[in-house]
Amino acid sequence: MAEVQGSNPATASETTRKFVQFIMVQAQNILYVLGRIPTPEGERLPPNLQAAKMLIDHLELIDIKTRGNLNEQEDKILKNALQQVQMAFVEASGGTPSSMMPDRGPQMEIPEFEEEPEPEESPSPRPEKAGPASSTPPKSEPLEEKKKFFKSYG
Repeated sequence: MAEVQGSNPATASETTRKFVQFIMVQAQNILYVLGRIPTPEGERLPPNLQAAKMLIDHLELIDIKTRGNLNEQEDKILKNALQQVQMAFVEASGGTPSSMMPDRGPQMEIPEFEEEPEPEESPSPRPEKAGPASSTPPKSEPLEEKKKFFKSYG
């Protein structure tokens, strides 16, 4: 169950600390992918602009989805981190928009989430027999949908 930040000052400060740490890790990952942070061996990787763009989009999504739910410090840190990584992206790309970047190899297809169509009632496979000798009565009830199971964590 989600906690309300204002209920307990100790919990609120711990939540703020964890959120800030999360944002900083995300920003570091983006800078690493852009070749700004060296590997443990001291080498700098060539910038992977598509991966960086995807990670920046994730950080922007966090900003959008948490808008109005962050305290002043969290909001400021998130905005600053976003600004830093966006500027690093522009510098690494030489000002080229991400839509014009060349493809960097095979990419995983992300399926579109579409609503499942309603099951249609199929016509009877054999014609109805007229008369009392019919062995199966005609089905007038709709087809039963398959049950879908999901895991819930509370």
